Amino acid sequence: MNGVASTRPYFSPAQERFVQRGVRDVLRSGRLILGPYTRQFEEGMRKYVDTSFAIAVGSCTAALEIVLRFLGVQDREVIVPTNTFVASANAVLFAGGHPVLADIDPGSLCLDLPDLERKISPRTRAVMVVHVAGLLHPQIEEIVRICARHRLALIEDVAHAAGATFKGRKAGSFGDAGCFSFYPTKVMTTGTGGLITTRHPDLAVYAQRVRHHGAGSGGLTDIQELGNDWLISEISAVIGLAQLSEIEAMIARRRGVAARYAGAVAGSDWLEALPQYADCRHVFYKYPVLLESAGLRKTVADRLKADYRIETGSVYDPPIHRQPYHARRMGLKAEEFPLAESVLGRILCLPIAVGMTDAAIDHVLSSLRTVRAAVVA
Repeated sequence: MNGVASTRPYFSPAQERFVQRGVRDVLRSGRLILGPYTRQFEEGMRKYVDTSFAIAVGSCTAALEIVLRFLGVQDREVIVPTNTFVASANAVLFAGGHPVLADIDPGSLCLDLPDLERKISPRTRAVMVVHVAGLLHPQIEEIVRICARHRLALIEDVAHAAGATFKGRKAGSFGDAGCFSFYPTKVMTTGTGGLITTRHPDLAVYAQRVRHHGAGSGGLTDIQELGNDWLISEISAVIGLAQLSEIEAMIARRRGVAARYAGAVAGSDWLEALPQYADCRHVFYKYPVLLESAGLRKTVADRLKADYRIETGSVYDPPIHRQPYHARRMGLKAEEFPLAESVLGRILCLPIAVGMTDAAIDHVLSSLRTVRAAVVA
C-alpha cells in the first residue's frame, strides 16, 4: 500500500472527458469569465439546491463576505460557532462586523442552541450556522425559528455539506443565503471557487455586481457598488458542471466508505462514533471518531502517518477561540467554550474520499487495530 491521503479530489473517466471537451471549448471561445459555462453551473446548482438564485464567486470566503456586506453587518454582531474554519469569522470582520463566538453541540459538532440564545443581544444582526463534516445541522428548523423570533438573518456556511439534507431539503436552502465552497478537498470541487444560494432577488443582484468590482448592466464603466474581483473562471465552471453531474454517485460512495468505518467503530472498545440523525442525510465530507483524550488522538495520528502512511485530520483543532489572532482580538478564554473543549481535541478524522478503494479502507482499519494494540493499555 502506497499510503492513504486524508482526502483527494475525484474525477471519473466521464468527468475527465467532459472537462477536456469543455476546456477546449472555453479556450477556443476566448471567453474565460462570465460565460455560458458559469451560467450553466449556476443554473445547475440552483436546481440542485432547489432555490431561486445561485451566484458563482471566487471562494466560500468571498460568498460569506458578500452576503454579510449585503446584510449590513457594519458595527453589528454576527454569531458564529467556534468550531469552524477561520474564514467564517474573518468574513464577518472583512464586512465590518463583530464575530461573537458560540459553543457547539458535542454530538453534531455544530452550533449549540442554548449558547446561541445566550449570545443574542440588541446588537446582533445575523446568525451563521456551519454544517460540519458533511452533516446539515440537525436542529436547523429550530435555528430558523430562533432567527425569525429575534428578526435575525440566517446564513448557512455549506462549505462541508454540499448535497446534505434535512427531511429531504438540501443544505443552502434554509437560510437567507447559503455559502458553498468548491475547494479541492470538498464534496465537489471547481478547483477553487464558491457559490451563493438565496431566495432574495436583491441579494442575487448585489452579488452579481460586487463579484465583478460592483459592475452594473453597463459593465465596468457602470460601477453601482463597492465590489471586488470575486469571479470564478469558465474553466472552473466546467469542472463544477462535471462534478455536479455525478454528485449523487459521489455522495453515495462517501456514504459507502463511512458505512465500512461505522461497522468497525461499532465493535471498537477505544473509538467512539458520533451520533447519526434520522432526518439528516450525511454526506461525510469527513468521518470523525472520538478518542479518550487529545494526547491519545495525537499519538494515534502520528503513528498512523509515520508507520502506515495514513493521513488523518480534525474538525477543528484549534477552534477559533484558540486561534491566537481571534483570542487576542476578542479576549477569549478556553473555559468560555466548555463543550467545544470537551470534544474537539479528541476528534480524529479518518481518511475519506470518493476514489478510496476497498483495499485502502482495509489498510486503514487493519492499521488502526495494530496501533490500538500498541498504544491503548
